[in-house]
Amino acid sequence: MIDATANGTSFRSIGLGLIKHNIPVLPPTRDYNVQLAGRDGEIDFGSDYGPRVINLECVVMAEDTTFDYHRRVAQVAALFNARKGDIAFSFEDLPDRTYYGRYAGTMDIEKLLFDGMVTIPIKMHDPFPRSPERLQELTITQSPQQLKVESDSDVGAQPVIVLTNIGSNTIRGLKFANEYIRE
Repeated sequence: MIDATANGTSFRSIGLGLIKHNIPVLPPTRDYNVQLAGRDGEIDFGSDYGPRVINLECVVMAEDTTFDYHRRVAQVAALFNARKGDIAFSFEDLPDRTYYGRYAGTMDIEKLLFDGMVTIPIKMHDPFPRSPERLQELTITQSPQQLKVESDSDVGAQPVIVLTNIGSNTIRGLKFANEYIRE
């Protein structure tokens, strides 16, 4: 079984064994097209990605068929409570990635003696996992200076630029130019 955590709580600590996680290679697309009367085909206005749903196929493992089983089911329900909002998920077989999503759908448990089989659907509104930051700090010592910022990712993302004035002088006339290279 795969070890996993939800908001830092190990699945194993509540008697939940992750058999497999079904994470689609890419989230579904949303296509923006318009059909015009009297014109063949349609006009394509591009597409973007919608939310991604991952399914966690698990087994609820209990010591007995009554008290411990129901306690484990209650712990699963408490851990995945949708009212908590997004939960941070990590999987031991996918190191350095954190998935954020919340329970969305239905969680039917098929009881088999001491255990129960359950598939837990998790909806990721932001469909891409996050990875640890790779920081590259630099100090600008002259002006004007041009900086090139590159991402290690293969998917475009909005940059986050943080400026900190470590001197006592006021900075005046700061200008940013953001250019996108399109393939």
